[in-house]
Amino acid sequence: MKTHLALLASLSILLPTLAQAQPSAAAKAASAPAANTASAGFSREMKSDVCSTAPRSEWFPEDEMKLLVQHRGYRIKTFKVANNSCYEVYGFDRDGHIVEAYFNPVTSKLVRQNIAR
Repeated sequence: MKTHLALLASLSILLPTLAQAQPSAAAKAASAPAANTASAGFSREMKSDVCSTAPRSEWFPEDEMKLLVQHRGYRIKTFKVANNSCYEVYGFDRDGHIVEAYFNPVTSKLVRQNIAR
């Protein structure tokens, strides 16, 4: 019985500390919703995965898109067009992880990415 009370007392001390830590973690997650959705798997082979249906005349030029991607912290090893609807980048993110990232060629927004762990 005394050990249960001691355990409860220690939890009551830790709970306010955990509650204070939670908002910062939630804020961090809320500030990067694209990263959460971007890490959901993306298969190059699936033809149903489409980044944009806009004609090529509306796309960012490849050189301009490469600069935008590098400005976001990616180091590009390979840059190509995937499924005739996305710009696909193989390289490293700003944390040095190996990454495969897909960008909308019209808006330059990150659509999905796979990070090697």
